Amino acid sequence: MRNRAFILAVAALLPLAAASGQEVATPSVAPRNVLSIQPINAVLAAYSAEYERQVAAALTLGAGGTYFKSGNTVDDVTYKSGDIKLRYYPNGTALMGFSFGGSAGFSSISGFDINGAPLSLSGPSIGVLLEYQWLLGVKRNFAVALGLGAKAVLVKDSTFSNGHSAARYPTARISVGYAFYAT
Repeated sequence: MRNRAFILAVAALLPLAAASGQEVATPSVAPRNVLSIQPINAVLAAYSAEYERQVAAALTLGAGGTYFKSGNTVDDVTYKSGDIKLRYYPNGTALMGFSFGGSAGFSSISGFDINGAPLSLSGPSIGVLLEYQWLLGVKRNFAVALGLGAKAVLVKDSTFSNGHSAARYPTARISVGYAFYAT
């Protein structure tokens, strides 16, 4: 009786043991492109999208854009930006893990100063990026990225003593997107 119970228990657990020994199939080739948006920012009326492409084993090149308009009052602020981004992934696998890089582009910020007078700054922009990206799912086609950085818009303004200045500000990124294999 005791042997029979043991045999039944082993027979019942055998399929589970066999299934646990199987590995989930993962693609042999990692995605080379990511198209992403920042959905949390969109709730706050800041719209951002980015395309990132692997150009070497640990290097990507991307392009992104952002548009934000705060409202319809005297405190309105409108922000527009387009950037080219270069990222280096020190772990040797582009699009996955920690990366650092830089951005260059053009940004425009308009609004009102503290006296209610219109104010507009536009010019080339440069930035630094520290980010981490995961590629999730069986096919690694769901991308999630978190990042922090800083950006400076280089402006020419006669109100500054030397005629030049930079609007500097921190940046943050919480993106989700689609990773794909197109060459």
